[in-house]
Amino acid sequence: MKISQAAREHLTGNVADQVKEAEIKLGYSKGTMRLYYPLESLAALLNAAPAALAEWLSQGDGLVDTSLGTLRLTAKAGRVELTVPPEGVEYVHENVPEPPFLRALIEFFRDPHHASLEALRQLFARFSPDSVCERMADGGDFQYVLYFPDGTVDPYYYCITDEMGHLTYHRFTRADYLALAE
Repeated sequence: MKISQAAREHLTGNVADQVKEAEIKLGYSKGTMRLYYPLESLAALLNAAPAALAEWLSQGDGLVDTSLGTLRLTAKAGRVELTVPPEGVEYVHENVPEPPFLRALIEFFRDPHHASLEALRQLFARFSPDSVCERMADGGDFQYVLYFPDGTVDPYYYCITDEMGHLTYHRFTRADYLALAE
């Protein structure tokens, strides 16, 4: 499967974001990192049809050369395992700045006993008065979504679950959020 340079860069940016989020949460550890994507999500990042990506992966591991090194894509139980080599993890550590918003968000969730939806809204508003907090449809896995409409502070959509007063978040690309919300 031919992957355009623009698609490689889009994938690389997303992978770097995931590696940086893990580093902020867990600390830096030089070594191989494995990320897991639904097939449709990875196809969207690569600007490929899901069927074409599935066919490519059915022929064995897919290799994608990026600035993070060669990423290995392997079909695993209905999703895709993406392996980032140690030099890619190190590259992110040394060259990708820590996003101030993401640092603040992770710090907010470190003490879940004091986290409230209103405090989370205030955190988002501190970074942009245009941030959005919307109630999601009943019956889903999440109750709220918060995001920055112009994506300049942070391009991701944060879906929030409130379980007995304890908030948790899951981070989605815009495309993945829109698919989830359907």
